[in-house]
Amino acid sequence: MLHLAKRLEAAVRTLVGDGPIKQRLGQAYARYLGDLPLPDLPDSLRDRFAELHDSMHKAPPIGKENSVRVTVRKMSFAEAAAHAETIVDLYAEILRIGDRVEPLKVVQNEEKPPRYLTGRS
Repeated sequence: MLHLAKRLEAAVRTLVGDGPIKQRLGQAYARYLGDLPLPDLPDSLRDRFAELHDSMHKAPPIGKENSVRVTVRKMSFAEAAAHAETIVDLYAEILRIGDRVEPLKVVQNEEKPPRYLTGRS
């Protein structure tokens, strides 16, 4: 899951860089997210990522431009901003998932504790 977090972090860093939102979205998706296999994602992220993937490949390639470039070029600024927000949300969720640790377990110890810990003489 660490590789997913790093890829999403890189995409978010691209999104907050300089340039028009459509350009930043296209770069972030193409460079860091476009080739992520859906099965590699946690179940909780798959549907949103699949929607993002479909949204980024709506238009067919034209000439030397691939599907992502054509799609981003044709989308409105509001659509691009919404997709950028989805990427940020996916990154935040992967961080939340990664922060979850396994709950503490009760461990049985056969050794008796030292007397000074039990208060018994």
